[in-house]
Amino acid sequence: MLNMSNKITDIDIRGKQSLELFKSWLAKHRFLKYTGTDSIDDLLMFYLRVKKFSMQKTFESFEFTIPFIHSHPDWFLNPGPADYEFTDKANSPLIFLKNLDSEKRRIYIYKMKNFENFDNIEFLRRYFLTPLLCMFDMDVQLNGVVVVVDFSDVNLGKVRKIPIQQIYDAMKLSKYGLVRLQQLNIIGFPSFLKPIFEFAKIFTSAKILGRMNFINDVTELTKHMDVSVLPKEYGGSSVEFQDYEAFKFGIAYMNKIHKFDVNFSKIQEYENVGSFRKLEID
Repeated sequence: MLNMSNKITDIDIRGKQSLELFKSWLAKHRFLKYTGTDSIDDLLMFYLRVKKFSMQKTFESFEFTIPFIHSHPDWFLNPGPADYEFTDKANSPLIFLKNLDSEKRRIYIYKMKNFENFDNIEFLRRYFLTPLLCMFDMDVQLNGVVVVVDFSDVNLGKVRKIPIQQIYDAMKLSKYGLVRLQQLNIIGFPSFLKPIFEFAKIFTSAKILGRMNFINDVTELTKHMDVSVLPKEYGGSSVEFQDYEAFKFGIAYMNKIHKFDVNFSKIQEYENVGSFRKLEID
C-alpha cells in the first residue's frame, strides 16, 4: 500500500532540489537578471510545477515567456480592474468561471462573437493578459484548464481582421507557455478559418492538437467535459464568475516578472541553441 506521506515528502524534496538548480541556472544567465529585492522562489516554483519539474522544459519556458512579456508592454504592463470588467457577466466576451469542474480544472470560455474588434489593444490584452493572471492560481498550476472557444455566429468580416502575427504569438505561447491545457473544445469552427488553423498547426505541439475537440454546437459539449459548471447556454447552471479579487494573486507574480532585466541584444545570440545548454550548473 502506498504511503501518501512518503509520497508528499518525495515531491517536496524534488521541488526543493529543482528550485535550487533553477536558481543556480538563473544566477549565471546571460540575458535575464532579477532586479527586485523580494524573493522569487514562488515564481520559479510556478514554472517548475507547470512543466512537471522537467528542467529543460522549464528553462525553455522561462527564456521565452519573460522576454515575450517584456516586449509587449501594451498587453501586459500595469494590469488593473479595467482589464477584468468583461469577465463577470454571462454575455462577456471572455468568461472565467468561479467553480472548478469535477476534475478540479479551471474553465475559460471565449465567446468570439462578443469581441468588438480582433486587432486592437483591448482584445489583445483580454486574450493574453487575463488568462495569464489566472494561471498562477494553485489549482490551475496543478490541474490545468479546459478552454471553450465558441465561434457561433462569427462572420468573416470580423475574423478576417485577426493579424497573422498574433496567431503566431498565441501558438508560441501554447508551446512554451505557462498553463497545462487539458482540453480545448472549439464550437462551430467556421470553414473560412481552416487556412488559418492549418498555419497555426505548424507551431502547435502534437500533444495540444490531440486535446482539441471540434464540435458543431453546444449540445455536443457533454461528450467531452463536465458541463454542470458552465453557464445555462452551455448546458449548465453556473451563475458565478471570477472577479477582480481573483486576479490579485496573479498580479503579484506579474509584478515580479516586470522586475527582470532582459538584455534583448544578447537573446538572438543564444536563441537557436538555448542558453540552458551553455550554462554550467555545478
